[in-house]
Amino acid sequence: MINWIVRQLFRWDSLRSELLAEASMYNSITRIMKDPESMKTAAAFWEEQDGWKGWTKSLDQNKYFFNDMPEHSLEDAMYMLDTMEGKND
Repeated sequence: MINWIVRQLFRWDSLRSELLAEASMYNSITRIMKDPESMKTAAAFWEEQDGWKGWTKSLDQNKYFFNDMPEHSLEDAMYMLDTMEGKND
């Protein structure tokens, strides 16, 4: 039964893309929450008409990082702020 439901949901390309993007976002959030270093950071994200934006405060560096360039997805916005902090080097 589950396989039938998955096949039905994945039949449409746009729905499949959105489902996989959602799963990827939840995986990213889970990785962050399991990492004690990442949990030392405060952050906020929001979606505007042109895309996702956000800010973060690194407790280790005691700095704020603000991304006002719209990103396509929440995951992209999170990745960009991590890059600004130097976590994706």
